[in-house]
Amino acid sequence: MMGLICNEHVKIYRRARTWIFFAAIMAIAILGAALKHHTAVQLHDKETAWMFMDSMGRAVYLVIVFASIVAGDIVGGEFAGGTVKLLLIRPHRRWKILLSKYLSVLSFSLTLLVFTVFIAWLVGGLVFGFSGAGEPYLLSHGGHVVSIPASSESVRTYAYLAIPLLLTSTLAFMISTLFRSSVVAIALSVFLVLFGPVITEVLHSYAWDRFVLFANWNLAPYFENDISPLPNMTLSFSIIVLIVYYVVFLAISWLSFTKRDVSA
Repeated sequence: MMGLICNEHVKIYRRARTWIFFAAIMAIAILGAALKHHTAVQLHDKETAWMFMDSMGRAVYLVIVFASIVAGDIVGGEFAGGTVKLLLIRPHRRWKILLSKYLSVLSFSLTLLVFTVFIAWLVGGLVFGFSGAGEPYLLSHGGHVVSIPASSESVRTYAYLAIPLLLTSTLAFMISTLFRSSVVAIALSVFLVLFGPVITEVLHSYAWDRFVLFANWNLAPYFENDISPLPNMTLSFSIIVLIVYYVVFLAISWLSFTKRDVSA
């Protein structure tokens, strides 16, 4: 299994686009810090590395797009390139091959997320200074206003965004496996990432809108504002919905890859 996973990592990291993804994150952090610094000087505002990290949380949506591209191509690309048969003639069960690809996607997604957090902290610290980790951040919890360290809030911001990263990567992986097309998987996944909130808003008037994936994957409101994204939703409900989607995505991927004939 480790050999399969290592092989998938080689495939991911030997491609130029992978390093372009990392470079893009770094460029966004540097440009964002420069703009923040200019604004802070103009308005005589105080900015800290932790405040900058919070604002850089939006870059995680770009991480989600990048992870979806890799996830959407890791199976579909084998079919498009005609290499899937060469992969399957190896003395490994199909489910092991699929699992190695999925674990490689998760590993890449996590690496890109950790890289984003580190670069945001490093660039923010170099530009604004590394102090301010213990400065208070106010939020509503249990009907009361509570204070937590700014550093804890920054960590929470990225932890919340790890959920849509996991779900979207798994969705792209499923589409890639089901349709055996990297183009379809990447295009559909990126579309859903970009327009997921719009879809949720359009379906707001329907009674079943709370079962939509995008309405549930942002758990931050439950912890930060003591409110639910939509009426009749609770934290437990959202977690259950997310687990169901996750299991369904994996089940479809497994059935599609292990049970269908391969013709490439």
